[in-house]
Amino acid sequence: MSERLEYWRTRLQRFADDECRGVSPLYETVSLAMSEDTELLDWMVSVIGPRARPTLPLAAVHYLLLGGVAGDGLERFYPNLTAAPDRPEDAYPAFRAFVLAQRPRLAPLLATRGTQTNEVGRCSYLLPAYVIVAQWTGRPIWLIDVGSSAGLTLLFDRYAYDYGEGHVAGDPTSPVRLRTAARGARVVAAPMPFVAGRVGIDLAPVSLDDADAVRWLEACVWPEHVERVRNLGAALDVARVARPHVVAGNAIDALPNVVAEADPAASLVIVNTNVLLYFSRDERARYAAQLAEVGSRRELFWIANEHPMLLREMGFAATLDASIAAAALPLAVSRFDRGHRADYVLGWVGPHARWLDWIGAPATAQRD
Repeated sequence: MSERLEYWRTRLQRFADDECRGVSPLYETVSLAMSEDTELLDWMVSVIGPRARPTLPLAAVHYLLLGGVAGDGLERFYPNLTAAPDRPEDAYPAFRAFVLAQRPRLAPLLATRGTQTNEVGRCSYLLPAYVIVAQWTGRPIWLIDVGSSAGLTLLFDRYAYDYGEGHVAGDPTSPVRLRTAARGARVVAAPMPFVAGRVGIDLAPVSLDDADAVRWLEACVWPEHVERVRNLGAALDVARVARPHVVAGNAIDALPNVVAEADPAASLVIVNTNVLLYFSRDERARYAAQLAEVGSRRELFWIANEHPMLLREMGFAATLDASIAAAALPLAVSRFDRGHRADYVLGWVGPHARWLDWIGAPATAQRD
């Protein structure tokens, strides 16, 4: 067995166990079965891109189904495509047959596409982080979103939020209604920060007028997550009116020019969520150096929801106790102020922002 084949076998098994279990029975079933299917796996690794994640083959299949490619019965296992889906545990034979039959269509998707979609649900944990920054400084925020995709998270102040037990925030009239189960300390999600400027950076920004690109965003949402599908559609409608500004380019190359345009009187916030795993080690080192350089010249708040290992690689020094829950990621903020850096963990976020275990910032943080 080739080293690359074994690498993907292990990745799919870990993805099924760590990210799909209890969240997506369909993707758990398919990923585990794929990991043991040498014929299918051998073909997949021969065409898949070097930065691909286990979600990519699943999204590629979903994309074809959404585009009307006949699945010979595979559609009946997708809750967003049928009113009465069949048992996900029985899905793999139909999935396997579809992949083998559609290899000519799937190959270019696996070779060129990525699944970093920066989905709108992430705003449910970003909002309280922005509130903290606004409370610390008493100034408007200037937001730069790295890996912004279609720019949907830039429009966080146009959405409604429900943290459970009657705790709501945001715009109650918004068609985008984001729900997350809040745990731990009470989430402070008001007052809504004033945004002086907002811009995204992405290698390949999604055009809101490109039906194919929008279909890819939809394909990256897991089929069982019907509420996420609805919120994506509503957020796209909001974005088509608001037209968020997203700069095309490598984030590391584009960041200096984007930062230079930020109002010095506003609080500069650079945010990235589930992005660092797409960077090479060298790119992460360069990105960390850029953050430090910006923070040596002006006050900067770096907000990140990333794997603890990658945060440590970026110089994050606060304690990252990952024992809180499987597959949870820390919500981290680093405050740079002319060479001084202070790191805090604001909370832990469950898969797809289904829950938020909120900690908040220590009382001393505002004075650090």
